[in-house]
Amino acid sequence: MGLFQSKPSAACLLDIDGTLALTDPLYVKAFQDLMAAEGITERVDEAWFAEHVAGKVDSVVFKDVLPGAVDDARANAASREKDRLFCARVASDGCAIVPGLSSFFTTCRAENIPCCAVSNAQRGGCEAVLKHVKAHCPDASSAIRDLVVGAECARAKPHPDPYLEGASRVGLPPSRCIVFEDSRTGIKAGVAAGCIVVGLTTSMTASAMREAGCAATVRDWTEVTAEFLQGLLA
Repeated sequence: MGLFQSKPSAACLLDIDGTLALTDPLYVKAFQDLMAAEGITERVDEAWFAEHVAGKVDSVVFKDVLPGAVDDARANAASREKDRLFCARVASDGCAIVPGLSSFFTTCRAENIPCCAVSNAQRGGCEAVLKHVKAHCPDASSAIRDLVVGAECARAKPHPDPYLEGASRVGLPPSRCIVFEDSRTGIKAGVAAGCIVVGLTTSMTASAMREAGCAATVRDWTEVTAEFLQGLLA
């Protein structure tokens, strides 16, 4: 037995995009293809993605970026097509895993720390990235017990609902759950849920993350050890 008890006394709730894997380049390509098919000539690049998409649910995104009146049916159809394009990119190109992730999952297995993935992305995209992660991180399959999709909750991030649901799925109070996030939207959701929030500085500065409410920040997963997790819960 390591630093944690044989019965789980803490859990990790994991955002996916930008936290487990660097997927923004694939999402940018998916949106480029989708917007071109819509006849939209606006430049779609990483800056556009950061402004219009990052951290938001598709129902909000497509009502913002598609021309003309966008009802729920049109937004949902665009969301499904974007998800199809993204999943195809993951399958064909793969995506970069954030350094140290495999060792983190090994720590979770050794210390009996359950994990739950919690994302604002669509279920198909979440499952595609998690499949890729599990193929490259041997202990991820046993560590990740469940997946919560923001769009399937009453309210998505930045509301607390997805992380409250994640805490419920692992059977622990939010105060014993450590959230790992890379976006302001996700940080706000984790803090509002009453969880301990750690920011990965893949898309924000450490100072900005602390201002948003993070208890700690890390460069990548190589810094997340059993001792680090224990210190957050002390």
